[in-house]
Amino acid sequence: MRIPIHRDNDHELLGFVISVADRWRALTVFGGILATYATQNDASAHVVRRGLASLAAHWQYYDASADQWHTCLIQEANETTVTIVLGYTSEPGAPTKILSADDYARGDILTLE
Repeated sequence: MRIPIHRDNDHELLGFVISVADRWRALTVFGGILATYATQNDASAHVVRRGLASLAAHWQYYDASADQWHTCLIQEANETTVTIVLGYTSEPGAPTKILSADDYARGDILTLE
């Protein structure tokens, strides 16, 4: 079960934490893995520190259908989808891709660069 982490002052969703075996994962709002910790408190603190900031970072997108990695930027993210811009910059006309939870299940994934 994903546990939502919200900012105290305005209740903005910063990301989630989940328990995996005996560890805790810090996740972005769209479910991308930020880090893994021994405790829920440490994972939650990471989400507070880096959850939203990570959305401005360069990510790596793995396109399973092409068996290829691409550098990308997050253009928009929410709990069910993430829109990425392929490449190092987000310029008008740059190719984009919308990924859903189904894409993660199929194998298209994002990781921090």
